[in-house]
Amino acid sequence: MRKFQLRKQLLLTFSALLLAASGVQAVNILPVPGFSYIGSAHVVGTPDNDPVVLTVNGVPVTRSEFEYAYNKNRDIEGAVEQKSVREFADMYVDYRLKVAAALDARLDTVSAFRQEYRANRDMQLTPFLVDTCFIDSIAHSQYKQIETALAGQDMLRPAHILIAVPQNATAEQAEAAKQTADSLYAALKAGADFAALAKQHSKDPGSARQGGLLPWIGPNNTVKEFETAAYALQAGEMSQPVLTQFGYHIILMKERKTLESYESLRSMLITNLKRQGIEEASMEYRIKKMIEASGGRLTREEVIEQVMNTEVNSRPELKYLIKEYHDGSLAFEITKIKVLDPAANDAEALEAYYKKHKKNYQWDEPRFKGFVLLLKDASLKKPVQKILKKYADADWRAELKKTVNRDSTQVFVTGPYLAKQGENKYIDMVVFGKEAVKPVAKFPITDVYGKLLKKPSGYLDVKSLVVSDYQDVMMKAWLEELRAKYKVEINEEVLATVNNH
Repeated sequence: MRKFQLRKQLLLTFSALLLAASGVQAVNILPVPGFSYIGSAHVVGTPDNDPVVLTVNGVPVTRSEFEYAYNKNRDIEGAVEQKSVREFADMYVDYRLKVAAALDARLDTVSAFRQEYRANRDMQLTPFLVDTCFIDSIAHSQYKQIETALAGQDMLRPAHILIAVPQNATAEQAEAAKQTADSLYAALKAGADFAALAKQHSKDPGSARQGGLLPWIGPNNTVKEFETAAYALQAGEMSQPVLTQFGYHIILMKERKTLESYESLRSMLITNLKRQGIEEASMEYRIKKMIEASGGRLTREEVIEQVMNTEVNSRPELKYLIKEYHDGSLAFEITKIKVLDPAANDAEALEAYYKKHKKNYQWDEPRFKGFVLLLKDASLKKPVQKILKKYADADWRAELKKTVNRDSTQVFVTGPYLAKQGENKYIDMVVFGKEAVKPVAKFPITDVYGKLLKKPSGYLDVKSLVVSDYQDVMMKAWLEELRAKYKVEINEEVLATVNNH
């Protein structure tokens, strides 16, 4: 994965960054509209009607921008809903400090970051560049193609039951398939439910799950034998078994109709086109036309910049969404580089931190640490335990396959586990003496390999907790460094007017 892979599901809102500031990983959110913010540091508003609340490393934050961040996030559960404006200001400063550090590290100039950011920007810009005339023309063209293909004939919505006949079927196999089809047809004529038999017997899995129902079809949409038989049916009628290259079909005509007008189908056609990416294609078409209209003087990037700057002028909040995406991505990346990844991967430091704070990681009840064994025979227990003892930290699965399970599966081993009572039914039974579990078929012996621990044997037994706490320590130290490095100014008088002016 590239260093700056900015996947949509990991794009940060400010609330996620606040959580990251405490060592918490980013939460999944939806991306937001944006334009090419790279290299810019604009502020919406004027000093007269939008005073500066705070400044970090010389970059001002206006009251409207601060209010946008505060109001957007106070309703997000688990983020800052309980924070006062003053408390939020301190957290927001931490966020801006990280952005300053990322910019100093020139993370915004890395080509991978720029490419990923612009790709997301273009995706979010699509609604502002959609050419409705272009989309309508494509929808109308599709309608005309359907109309031409139908040539005045009805559209059909059949259901079918397929009894497959293999391509190289013997005479006996073909005859058996025919008899099955005939018997199903007889059952249907006697009143059996078509959908139920389709689900049970049809070898067309896609339609079988739908009770045999197929999509709407027209001429030349399917094999000729099926089409001829289907068009001979009226709604509610059923065919005798029809032989095609795939086998025998019993066809039930669910609906048939003439093609509706374009006006009545336009909305459905456009919805389907949107699922296929027509808005993105429309955007590119419009950009191309704008470049042509400029006589080739404008590049694609310049066209996008002009369009988005126009939108920003009429939508000030869009500016903050753009900054949130751009700055948030940088803040998260610098946090990963400086805190999250180093803290998670420094085994020596984690072990030292655990030893110094052991009292914080005691358990209120014992845990079993080890493996669960499902055996065909009790005699396999010792050989398997020897392998796990020798290879528990290596590839014990490969060793089991080479030895005990060489010719056939004699044992299933799962784990390693670190489980307290109530977390694994097999461990509960063998280790904690709880209710017996019904044995797995062909593997009647259930056993374990491992030991019962009253307290953690090392930091690995409580790694997630230790990593989280150690990240908090590193985060605090790093933010102290940033506060010493970058000048921070908060205008308390303006801050007092937030949401109150």
